[in-house]
Amino acid sequence: MTKYTHKKKITIAKATAGPTISPAQEEELSGLREDIRSLGRRTTAQAIELGGYLARVKAILPEKALGAWIKAVCKFTPKTGRNYIAVHANLIDYKERLEAAAVAPTVLFVLAYAEQPDVERVISAIETGEQLTVAQVKAMVGVEARRKVATTDEALNVGGIAGLRKAAELKTTQDVAQFHGLMSAVLKRVEKAMEPIAKGRAVKKGMLQEAIVYDCRHAHDLLNSIAAPMKAELVAHVNWRPARLPEGSAWRTVQALLHRMGGVDGWPDRTEFVGWLQAEVIPALRFVVHGEALTSTEEEMEIADTSDDLASQEPAEASDRVQRGEEATLARINSVFNGMIAPASPAGASRKRRSVPSAAAA
Repeated sequence: MTKYTHKKKITIAKATAGPTISPAQEEELSGLREDIRSLGRRTTAQAIELGGYLARVKAILPEKALGAWIKAVCKFTPKTGRNYIAVHANLIDYKERLEAAAVAPTVLFVLAYAEQPDVERVISAIETGEQLTVAQVKAMVGVEARRKVATTDEALNVGGIAGLRKAAELKTTQDVAQFHGLMSAVLKRVEKAMEPIAKGRAVKKGMLQEAIVYDCRHAHDLLNSIAAPMKAELVAHVNWRPARLPEGSAWRTVQALLHRMGGVDGWPDRTEFVGWLQAEVIPALRFVVHGEALTSTEEEMEIADTSDDLASQEPAEASDRVQRGEEATLARINSVFNGMIAPASPAGASRKRRSVPSAAAA
C-alpha cells in the first residue's frame, strides 16, 4: 500500500484545485502556507491572523480543494478551518478588545457565530474579570439553542396539540439557555464585586447596580415566560399576566429576588447591602447556575413583587370609577326625563333678560 505522505496530500490538494489556479495564485498559496506554518502558539492575535490567511486561501481554492488544503497544511479538520475564517470575518471589529482580554480560540469559535449584542455582552463580562468557560459562553449567546431550532424549523408547521408542544419545547430551550447565560453573568459580577471585602474595602453598590440591573430585569421576564402560569384578571379587558410561582418554593424566591434586583429602588441601603448579597443574592444565584441547595428563610419568603398588588388594584379601582361614572350619568339622564330636575324659574329668566341690555349698554 502506498504511504499517504505529507507531500502526497499537498499534491492531491493542488490537483483538486483544478485548472483555474494561475501561477500567481499558486505562488500566493505557497506564501500563505509558509505564513501559517510560522504561526506559533495559538494566541488570540494568531487565531485572528490565521483566519485571515485561510480567508485568502478560500478566495483562491474551490470548496472541496479548500478542505484538502486545510487538512494538509494546518493539520486540523476543514470545520476548524472554517471556524477560524468565521473568527476573522465576524470578529475583526472586536480585534483589539479580544486581544487585550486574551480570549481563547475555543471561545472565539462560539462568538464568531453569535449575534452582535451577545458578543458585546460576553466581551464586556470578560473585560470585568469574569473567567467564562466555553459552555457558559454558549449558554450566554444561545448558540446551541439556535442550532437546534434551525434544524427543527419544520416542527413549527405541525398542527394540533403535538405541534404546539413541539413549538413550546423549541421556545423553552432557547429561553432556558438565555436565562442561564444571564444568571451566570450576574453571579460572576456579584462575586467580583464582593472581592474588596477580603481587603477590608467597601463594595461599590452603584457600580454593581449599573452592571446587573437590566440583566436581572430580563432574567425575571425570561423566568416568568419559562415557568410562571398566566393569571387572569377580574376585569375582562385587562391583559393576563404571569402569576407568582408557588409560595415557599425555591424558584418563587428566585422570581421575587430577580424582580427586586431589576429595580434600583428595591435594593437595600448601604448598611444592609453586603449582608443582603451574602445571605440572599449569592445563594439564590448559585442555586440557579450551579444547582446548589437553597435554604429558604421567612425573610426570603416575604420578598414580594409589589407591582403585583398594584397591578391587581389598579384595574379594580379603574373599573369602580368607570362604574360610578356610568351610574351617575344614567341617574342624571333619568332624572331629567322624569322631570326631577326643575327648569330655571321664570323670575330667574326675567332677571337674566333684564341684565342683558344693561350689559350691552355698558
